[in-house]
Amino acid sequence: MQLNGSNYVNQKPLKGKRIVLTALDLEQKEHRGIATYSKAVIRNLKEAGAEVWLLTQFDVSKKKAGLNRLPIATQKIIHSSKVLGSLTTGIDYSELKWFEKKFSIANKINKFWNLLIEIIEWIRRPRYYRQKEINQINLSSLFDNPNLRQERLSYLQDVEGILCAKKVFHASQIAALLNIQKPVKIDLNGFDVFITSCPLNIKPINVPRFIQTIHDVIAIEYAPHNENMLQFSHRLQACIPSRRIYVSESTAIKFKNNIQSDKNSLINQNKNIIEKVIIQPPSLELPNWINLAPNIKNDMRPVSYLLSESKKQILQPYKYLLFNSSVEARKNLLFLVKAYAESNLGREGIKLCVTGKLKKDSFSKAVKEIVKTEPGIILTGYIDESTKLDLYLNSIALLSPSLVEGFGIPALDAACLGMPAIVSACDAHNEIQSIDDFKEYIITINTLNTREWATAIQSVNNLNELKYKNPEEERAFRINRYLEKSKSINYQFTKDLISLIS
Repeated sequence: MQLNGSNYVNQKPLKGKRIVLTALDLEQKEHRGIATYSKAVIRNLKEAGAEVWLLTQFDVSKKKAGLNRLPIATQKIIHSSKVLGSLTTGIDYSELKWFEKKFSIANKINKFWNLLIEIIEWIRRPRYYRQKEINQINLSSLFDNPNLRQERLSYLQDVEGILCAKKVFHASQIAALLNIQKPVKIDLNGFDVFITSCPLNIKPINVPRFIQTIHDVIAIEYAPHNENMLQFSHRLQACIPSRRIYVSESTAIKFKNNIQSDKNSLINQNKNIIEKVIIQPPSLELPNWINLAPNIKNDMRPVSYLLSESKKQILQPYKYLLFNSSVEARKNLLFLVKAYAESNLGREGIKLCVTGKLKKDSFSKAVKEIVKTEPGIILTGYIDESTKLDLYLNSIALLSPSLVEGFGIPALDAACLGMPAIVSACDAHNEIQSIDDFKEYIITINTLNTREWATAIQSVNNLNELKYKNPEEERAFRINRYLEKSKSINYQFTKDLISLIS
């Protein structure tokens, strides 16, 4: 699969278009795969000339907060401060599953109580967001605002404004739990396109184009994912009447086989829906000064506390392997830890660096217990973008033994850098391997035998001893290759977005 750049996007073909994108995953504490996708959509739409707005469920009741007696300008600045503050800190959306837990408890009590809760929640949830109920924050009107200088909110430099519809995503989740499929409606009059960053049970009103993004169907094919299967199924069904973005061919096939296959569905009779598989850009963020001089061999010495040359140095360049994913069952970290132990690389001083925040579940507890007996495993917790870049530039190889992926951003990042990646042989990883020259860097192995992984890890490390005697040269190679590959993928990504919008 060869990707070619084009000057077409430089002509600003989306100039004058006002586009709304959902910010659900940008609201979370950890910015992972879908948040990375959202940032890429924002950046590329802006570069194509569009005016981008974010839809968030963070909002403030001016009356309840006592703001309604203040001058209008003061109300606006306080409101924007609270919303941007919420986007900065983020929230854990697992906390929003309280509604499902109530249902579970109610079922154990009696049918009457269950029915009562259903009625109360159905009545309380918003079903239609009118324009007067949606507060707007125009970011260009914020003068010298400190919130816009924070790394976590750096994507806002390409955003025109924010639409605040209180609990809109939560309301859509409640609607998706009900047997009767009635999506939450929202009036977006005055905008040209509404794009969701993931499947949502939402129906926009008064907007010409509606596009839903489908990353995977993992929640209904893998039970340990711990997401309500009925709810997620309804969210996927809500994508049928819209235009659709698939992040991989694998996801497109699974959607068509498992969601669109119902021949009795009246919605499915619409055969004119436009859909497209779109390869999203890699996620690493290089500093601007490197982009200004792409033809120079740029080296970036690590500055992260994990790699800095000090007494507290935890990792050494090209003396560790990288696992950069969230810590959950389907990422298969326990399998990887066993393979790492079998490789005996820990005794040679080669460490395994695991990023991602541990949760309060049995899987994370099992990881903690194993780490106690394997001193070569480093748990970093959630890391910022600068640290992530350092870890990629100085790692021997990326390891990703996921049981299933919608796409696989870590593997894409590694291949764009030209660093080795040992990954599971799921279809999404195979697709990435088929892009451009990525087969030279991505090794796919099944996850049925830890010994095979241990052998592959040893082999990559042996090559590392010959190849990485000059870390400055290797980092420069990775940086310049990344600039070239990411530019090509970004061009194609933007062109595909434009074709769906048009």
